[in-house]
Amino acid sequence: MRVISRVILLGFILLILINCKTSKIKKEVYQIHLNREITDSIIADSQYIKYIYPYKKQLDSILKQPISYAKEDFTKIGYSSNEGNLLADLLLEYAKKYAEKNSIAIPDFCLLNIGGIRTSIPKGVVTVENIFEVAPFENEMVYIQLNGNQMEEMFNYLGKEKKGHPLAGIKIIYKNDKFHSAYIAGKDFDPDKNYWIVTIDYLMNGGDRMYFLTKSNSIEVTHQRLRDILIEQIKQYKVLPDSKNERLIFQN
Repeated sequence: MRVISRVILLGFILLILINCKTSKIKKEVYQIHLNREITDSIIADSQYIKYIYPYKKQLDSILKQPISYAKEDFTKIGYSSNEGNLLADLLLEYAKKYAEKNSIAIPDFCLLNIGGIRTSIPKGVVTVENIFEVAPFENEMVYIQLNGNQMEEMFNYLGKEKKGHPLAGIKIIYKNDKFHSAYIAGKDFDPDKNYWIVTIDYLMNGGDRMYFLTKSNSIEVTHQRLRDILIEQIKQYKVLPDSKNERLIFQN
């Protein structure tokens, strides 16, 4: 019996070996290419250029459209930069008119994020393209109501960040890196009052760690794109208004 069992086992093993196929290992060949520098030496594809020309011409006619004039460079340098102030002013200005037309509570002030401003507005003719470069994201205007505690969270956040996030309609003062006082529409901050703020949906969702904006129970979404608002507002000014007044102030 043992002999028969061994014969059966041996036959079973041979059967497995016969049916097993040896898999071939494929050898992949990779070629390493150095990055090619794009210079004038590269010959342009005339067919491609001919194909896109009508679209480029149409796009350029829109982007190169002059909409205002800047007497100086508008940059985001400083706690209350002239560019940040300008954009916040324009949004607050539009938001008040929009709220009145659409039966929404009039916003008390505006808060934006300095990181959302991607470049400066240079001195000279201001074009649509300039604003696309300044605000390339698809952010939309929103209204958010904040209570006293949430407002104080905002004050603490701005004091710790010290990044010069754009403000309009509000002045905040810090002494020795601690919140001291705030004035909204020229009046002292009232911790027992609710305030309406106009901002963008990116911040409403906690962008740039502005988590205090996510705690509100009263929000109005407009689906109005920030960039479009800025373009339309700027068109109303032959010359961009001066926006150098201090809004975020740090004192020793």
